[in-house]
Amino acid sequence: MKKRWLISLVSVMALFLGACGNDGKPASKVEEPRQGESQSESNNEGTGLEALEGKDFESLSAEDWEKINLSKKQFELFLEGLAEEDENGEIVINKAEMSDDNTIKIVFNNSDGDTLENTITAPIFDAFIREIYKHSKYFKDNEPTILFSDLTGYTIAEITEPIDWDAEGQDLGTFNLGDKVDIEGTVITLTDASYTDERNEFADEDPEKVLIINMTVQNAKDEELFFDAYDFEIYDAEGTKMETYPIDYLTETLQPGKNVSGRGAYGVSGKGPYEVYYSDFMTETKAMWKIEVE
Repeated sequence: MKKRWLISLVSVMALFLGACGNDGKPASKVEEPRQGESQSESNNEGTGLEALEGKDFESLSAEDWEKINLSKKQFELFLEGLAEEDENGEIVINKAEMSDDNTIKIVFNNSDGDTLENTITAPIFDAFIREIYKHSKYFKDNEPTILFSDLTGYTIAEITEPIDWDAEGQDLGTFNLGDKVDIEGTVITLTDASYTDERNEFADEDPEKVLIINMTVQNAKDEELFFDAYDFEIYDAEGTKMETYPIDYLTETLQPGKNVSGRGAYGVSGKGPYEVYYSDFMTETKAMWKIEVE
């Protein structure tokens, strides 16, 4: 399931400690409480984050989380630490800060919009930021809103509730060419399929045949949709997975309610019929088309 994408809190600990002091330990106190914040709230009473070192996020127990009790200042330092370099010297987050007591703004350190990498990374960060927020003085029994954007200001995700990583996606069944299939708001119609003699002279691959699948895609979501024809999985009649082939293919961003037509190209064995799968990343809802090619 998608839990395999959740990252360890070890790296988060390193970022947090780096933000809290140069001696490798969390700061023992905040020198001057902010206006309206009591001294007891501002002081570090033992953040508890050190108790999580070396543990994987999804394996943490209720007892582990009971040790976390951050002041507002400590949580802000935790957010600041997320913008530090990781162990590979890369900066994934440009800025992380509170917009108000119930809203957290995260700016990724890129201008890539809703690329697959960004849309995967946002819910991963949401999972542990949300949980740590709920163990800080900011939490007042309401789930926070966590806004993710890139450096251009493009909104990648606005997450208001915890993501159910254990939810099982639906199997919508098997379809044929011409069927319109709604996969969690991505409405796909595979219109026709045929082999082509077209080749890319610079390609490393030399497949037996190249299969072209023409398609129409509609965005039935309330937000922008990024679609890539290379996200399909193709299997031949022997169950062997086929590879994509580098000639012109459909990759587009669609506004809500809009549609686009294009094609995907795949290097195949010629052993049909082919099974074509498409899955929604967040929910794992999937559909399969069975395609006969003459």
